[in-house]
Amino acid sequence: MDFNISDSQLKWQSVAREFATKIITPEAIERDRIQLAKDRIPWDWIKLADEAGIRTLGVPQKFGGAEESILTMCIVGEELAAGDLGFAVIMDQCWKMAHLFKDAMTPEQQKKFIPPFVADNQATTAIGITEPEIGSDHQGYYDGADIGMKTTAVRDGDSYILNGTKRYISNGCMAKLYFITARLDTNKPLSESGAVFIVPSDTPGFRPDFFHEKSSQRLATNGCFHLENCRIPAENIMLGEGKLIELRSQYMPGSKAEAAATVLGVGRAAFDYAMSYAKSRRQGGGYIIEHQAISLMLARMAMLLDGARLQIYKAAWLADNGNKDARVQGLIAKVQASEAAFEVCKLATEILGGAGIMYDHPVEKYLRDAASFLHSDGTNQICSLRVTNALAGLNKAALYGF
Repeated sequence: MDFNISDSQLKWQSVAREFATKIITPEAIERDRIQLAKDRIPWDWIKLADEAGIRTLGVPQKFGGAEESILTMCIVGEELAAGDLGFAVIMDQCWKMAHLFKDAMTPEQQKKFIPPFVADNQATTAIGITEPEIGSDHQGYYDGADIGMKTTAVRDGDSYILNGTKRYISNGCMAKLYFITARLDTNKPLSESGAVFIVPSDTPGFRPDFFHEKSSQRLATNGCFHLENCRIPAENIMLGEGKLIELRSQYMPGSKAEAAATVLGVGRAAFDYAMSYAKSRRQGGGYIIEHQAISLMLARMAMLLDGARLQIYKAAWLADNGNKDARVQGLIAKVQASEAAFEVCKLATEILGGAGIMYDHPVEKYLRDAASFLHSDGTNQICSLRVTNALAGLNKAALYGF
């Protein structure tokens, strides 16, 4: 058992920390308060992240990416999120789809889709699953024929015709390349009828609609879009018909760990700020860090963050080494990290007292951002139920990869 991280991971950690410190943090709060989502998209940061190699961190080396491990992406994700969670989520969506670039695409698909993505320094990716009638259902706890995914794919010669609506999609309406889930037969469960299609944003019939306005992750978009008789070449299907579960369980084992790492970064930023504040704020005859009430809160914050990080690193290591337990550990890490980060951010607001809700300090933003991950990437309740099902061997679908 070795708790050291590699020289390469230390290098990427340094790159990401410098990026967050010099580029993100100085402007994060000001940009967070821009009124409209379309105006908050940090296109300039995405270009700079491309120059630093962050945007293509998971892309195969033969196509110009770094092809780094899941653990490395977790390390980088934490650093970026300490600057701003929304931007970290934008990058994480690209990294998640990079796993599909590397492992799930055919050679022909790789040649068709990866070079344009790498060449466009503002290109991002998104996965379109959630719909008006499907949220927790698609997480894998339930797999009945009545599941709420209404987007359909109908074979028509050498194409598929897609129809449906997707909402709350991370990077939605700003991404250049989408991975869209659809059902081939609405009378069958997703385990039999689900499929994933590669859909470029300029495909006729792909219609962006609007950005959801929200209180958290404000620099990242959540978009609603429609597929209206969207004709997709048959060769754009991933793995084949009815392969949604296989795609999720075998090719995305580190997805939950990567998501958990981003919210961990928010908690760390809140802890760092609260620690600095406690060491400089005087009340009751001394600096407030000298008061046991404050000191105990800071100690708890540090313990929560350290425990969550260990869970994330374990999940990432298992995924990188092809261990089947990575999927369950990833669920555990996601729940642990999101709840730890939220508690840490809450404690940070308590340490600042009345100042904790003021715009003069960033902790109110940290608390808003951390709250989003109690449900983002699967609600903590549904993730916990999936853990029990998986450990008890009750439901194969509980092992979905993300």
